Amino acid sequence: MKKDNRYKISHLTEDQFEPGSRGRVLRNKLGITSKREMDIIEKKELFRTLEELISLYDKDYRLKAADLKKYIECGSAVFMNGQVNIVT
Repeated sequence: MKKDNRYKISHLTEDQFEPGSRGRVLRNKLGITSKREMDIIEKKELFRTLEELISLYDKDYRLKAADLKKYIECGSAVFMNGQVNIVT
């Protein structure tokens, strides 16, 4: 393997951009091409997810590792399957 090909990631989704976004928005199932629109949606979803997760627990609840895993899964799954609202 040539040294310059060793770390190519262009075949991975993490290095693919939405057509028409001028390389500013990662490929997504919603087809969003505007960075501003993506930033707005991500911010809304972050706050919505946090509000929903916070509402699940009272002030005396002891946080567990499984809870943190759930937070991470919710946050990273915001755009899975083309859905914006995924937390139930």
